[in-house]
Amino acid sequence: MKKKTFGYLFVFILIIGLAARLYRLDLRPMHNDEANQAYKFGQLLEKGEYRYDPVDHHGPTLYYFSLPFAWLSGQHTYAELTETTLRGVTVFFGLLVIFLLLSTGKYLSNPEKSWAAFILALSAPVIYFSRFYIQETLFVAFGLGFVFCLWRFARRPNYREAAWLGLAAGLLYATKETSLIILGASVLALVLSWLLSWLKDRRHRGEKARGLGKDSLAAVTGAILPLLSAVLIFAVVSFVFYSSFFRYPQGFIDSFRALTGYAQKAVEAGGHRHGFLYYFSLLLFHKGGPGTPVFSEIPFLLLALYGLVLSFARLSRKPAENFKVYLALFSLVTALAYSAIPYKTPWNLLIFYACFLVMAGIGFNHLLGLIKIRQARIILAGALLIWTAWQAYVVNIYFHSYPDNPYVYAQTSPDFMRLVARVEELSQVSKEGREMLVRVIAPPEETWPLPWYLRKFTRVGYWTASEQVERLEPAEIVILSAGEASKRTESELEAYFSQYFSLRPDVLLVLAVREDLWENYRLRKSASPPIKQ
Repeated sequence: MKKKTFGYLFVFILIIGLAARLYRLDLRPMHNDEANQAYKFGQLLEKGEYRYDPVDHHGPTLYYFSLPFAWLSGQHTYAELTETTLRGVTVFFGLLVIFLLLSTGKYLSNPEKSWAAFILALSAPVIYFSRFYIQETLFVAFGLGFVFCLWRFARRPNYREAAWLGLAAGLLYATKETSLIILGASVLALVLSWLLSWLKDRRHRGEKARGLGKDSLAAVTGAILPLLSAVLIFAVVSFVFYSSFFRYPQGFIDSFRALTGYAQKAVEAGGHRHGFLYYFSLLLFHKGGPGTPVFSEIPFLLLALYGLVLSFARLSRKPAENFKVYLALFSLVTALAYSAIPYKTPWNLLIFYACFLVMAGIGFNHLLGLIKIRQARIILAGALLIWTAWQAYVVNIYFHSYPDNPYVYAQTSPDFMRLVARVEELSQVSKEGREMLVRVIAPPEETWPLPWYLRKFTRVGYWTASEQVERLEPAEIVILSAGEASKRTESELEAYFSQYFSLRPDVLLVLAVREDLWENYRLRKSASPPIKQ
């Protein structure tokens, strides 16, 4: 493939990937984790304040990288923020994941890069979590960047490669403290790939055994200072972010202390405990109730397996072949590590699955090369395109929030948006508008994402238990969890008109509207002209 042709093709793939990620970006209701991250960013946007929380929320890169997106959108307060602006941040880093394939240089051929980029651009789960305002897509971008940079540094340990390596490592750690898994898996994969290459080429090793010691010693000595500079850059970058740009230096120390808490959470897991094969069960095959489609990444998993086998079979002393072995080993080690951890959420599969998709691109390119009939190659590529486009559509558009979708996890129900719309309609008939008093009484896990959707209302109070609120009045609107609503007296609730809405599967919220406001709303609705069909 000519360089110019490859350039045009790669830009086209990026455009397709961008379109797939941007299409109806605000379609899915905000997940409670997204809303929580949005609130944290809102504090930074409005007050310039951020302090690292070692208990939750992970690292600060998501918030700081969100700032230019908000500024460019003309949004300077939490209330002005939109889903599109926030998710635009992760869309950008989702594209960066594809763009990073260019950094592999000569270690992947242009056709291999093209197919890997194509598969990453249209992969249903990759798109799904690129449209999700959490740290994971940034984590994958910086993680792959570190994996590629580590190999480049190992092949050419100079200060330029060391700078990129340190920057990638610093950004990765500043995104999630648990990135130590990725750092360790990368180093282990590098050592294993060297070891396998060394063991295979016994003849070369025997002929040059005398000079091997001196050459190895010289290589190690020459890499020490660049490696130290990479470690320094890593420390500086991660310190800058965790210390809130030098305002709270304790944040950097807390990031290491947080590892104990995350290790304990990973083992105990609680409601997020899943079996060893959980991630692969999501990817392999999933069929919901009647009328739902099949969700499956089997074609890409088979191609990835083919790419893995091919890489090990072609192991040699050639850097390009060994790079593929290194990627294969990293994919396997990371997949095993994440599968072994009891604490699991669907988005955690993204880091190793992205590498599997790169291996799938390598495998598909080789498979096409074995097919001599041009029409057969076109049919095979077309079938793959149709399947991935269909999966991308049903995962991200048609079943974006429904439990039949394997990547939906504790997702806010579309029914909840009816509650949000009702509150907005009620504010239009209230004399106080968005300044009306709203009480929310629910435990934290049944409150989010309400703070996001009520961000434009100026008088909203939040209580975690009904005992904390002596009386519901004078609030015009009260939103309660079903459990907390059952604790209120019947006489008190008689002053309110109540409706039930689903927050998530098996989680109900009660919308209680004061009778006078509800009567005004009902009269306004009845007076509205009928909609013409």
